[in-house]
Amino acid sequence: MNELFLLLLGIVGLFAAGCSIALLSLGKMIDGYPVGDETKRTRTISSPIETTKISVVLFWVLFFPGAWSVLQETRFLLILGITILFAICLFMFTVLVFSFAVLSTMRGRRKQMEIPAIHISPDTQPAIPVLAGAAQPADVVIRKRYNNPISDFMLNALLKKD
Repeated sequence: MNELFLLLLGIVGLFAAGCSIALLSLGKMIDGYPVGDETKRTRTISSPIETTKISVVLFWVLFFPGAWSVLQETRFLLILGITILFAICLFMFTVLVFSFAVLSTMRGRRKQMEIPAIHISPDTQPAIPVLAGAAQPADVVIRKRYNNPISDFMLNALLKKD
């Protein structure tokens, strides 16, 4: 029976390590995301990167006593360890989903904010031969898009967008 618990502890440990790395990188992305006026922004213990570090440390502080409890012979400690491990895995999953939601909301708000655009009026466009009966193109708006492949990939995978 202990071999099964050791296998499950290994799986939970791998899940925890991957989630910890992902959570720390999401915290850095959220903390570094431009929100407008950066002069009024203060970096304290409640900033995203510090909060994610605290969450990861709290997870690992609870992981080791939970793992120790699972490996004990008494039924009470076994149930306590399984409960602790299950609870902190749910905690980690919830924190990851919340971080993805915050990053998605920040990206959505960034799109709603006024991004400087270059308007090209029809009289300043280069001469393009127009066929008779073809519709004239409207004003062309060119927007600068900030390309961040890591967050684009993660958010598109989460939201199932192509």
